[in-house]
Amino acid sequence: MAPSTLASARPTSALEEAACLGITFSLSGTPLAGVLQNLWVVPELQRWERCQAKHRPSSSFAEPLGRRARAARKNETLQETKTRFLLFEGETDKGCQIQLHRPDTLQQCGFNASLPLVMIIHGWSVDGLLEDWIWQMVAALKSQGAQPVNVALADWITQAHNHYAIAVRNTRLVGQEVAALLRWLEESAPFSRSHVHLIGYSLGAHVSGFAGSYIGGKHKIGRITGLDAAGPLFEGTSSNDRLSPDDANFVDAIHTFTREHMGLSVGIKEPIAHYDFYPNGGSFQPGCHFLDLYKHITKHGLNAFAQTIKCAHERSVHLFIDSLVHPDLQSTAYLCSGMDSFSQGLCLDCKKGRCNTLGYHTRQGGQSKKSKQLFLVTRAQAPFKGECGRPQPSRYLKAQKFPRSLFLEWLPVPFQCF
Repeated sequence: MAPSTLASARPTSALEEAACLGITFSLSGTPLAGVLQNLWVVPELQRWERCQAKHRPSSSFAEPLGRRARAARKNETLQETKTRFLLFEGETDKGCQIQLHRPDTLQQCGFNASLPLVMIIHGWSVDGLLEDWIWQMVAALKSQGAQPVNVALADWITQAHNHYAIAVRNTRLVGQEVAALLRWLEESAPFSRSHVHLIGYSLGAHVSGFAGSYIGGKHKIGRITGLDAAGPLFEGTSSNDRLSPDDANFVDAIHTFTREHMGLSVGIKEPIAHYDFYPNGGSFQPGCHFLDLYKHITKHGLNAFAQTIKCAHERSVHLFIDSLVHPDLQSTAYLCSGMDSFSQGLCLDCKKGRCNTLGYHTRQGGQSKKSKQLFLVTRAQAPFKGECGRPQPSRYLKAQKFPRSLFLEWLPVPFQCF
């Protein structure tokens, strides 16, 4: 479609929007085919977004895309939600549905207003099924006997099981619904939003950010954790249109799959939180290489190929779960300018708050407007902490005869984890 046409009329759906570029797509076929098909079309969608932003007059859109442009709508009273909100009483149950404006469901589902609320928000879905890691995280959170919490799931699978671009647009709607539920909880029970912790994976990380933006009022949500927040259609956008430190009193993010392919990365690379953690540099993760495919076949059978593809992306989830199930093996990350400096041993210092714990037990004090980027090395499987040593000079070199920078640069693998 010509730019002049874009300026004069807005397509009625994301499917029609993609058709403006002559793009057609389908979710038929295997999950792997769906993944590859969706990743292929994203560059064209990004080009369309840039073109549309350049040529459209702001007044021609009845439904603006930016969060702040929709601020007037965020306090609208929703009577029902497409998102299903499930509350878990035990480690193994499949959840009890809380319904907006139905206080009786809070009692039926065992909501305890005196305890914090931790809500899990999943990401994009290719097959329309909730992934196994969700139940693992529920069990890990419910097992925290010393610090009991309400554990909930925002199940937006019907909106997430779409073409990726459509699911991206749905994140804003789901964010509104999460915000509406939290506002209703405050009105229905003596409960404070400051006791809410949203844990969002991939697109769910941005849903969490939109919820924090849409909730309104003088006070913010207590904490948001972004687990490898989605990159395509979010990387490089305004902080108003993705997860950002402004969305909660404390925001932390774990980046595990930021390696670029055709100019795109599955996980967002830029800092989006008060504390941004980059395990193993954030671009890729040990144990997720295609050389590990045979190991994955043993564990996952026919799904091994798809599991290998999403291994690094989902590693963020398992690092977080690991912090819950192995409280005695907490992984420490260090403030550093980048992985190269960290690998040379130049940042292993905890003075003045220059380190923090990865995962559920992250220290929340000392937030600043500027993001703190922290790095660490992990093992290829749980428990991920392992034993990581400092760089050591070769036994053939005498440290006192060589500048420190020389032998550190000479060593090919300065860190080893076992």
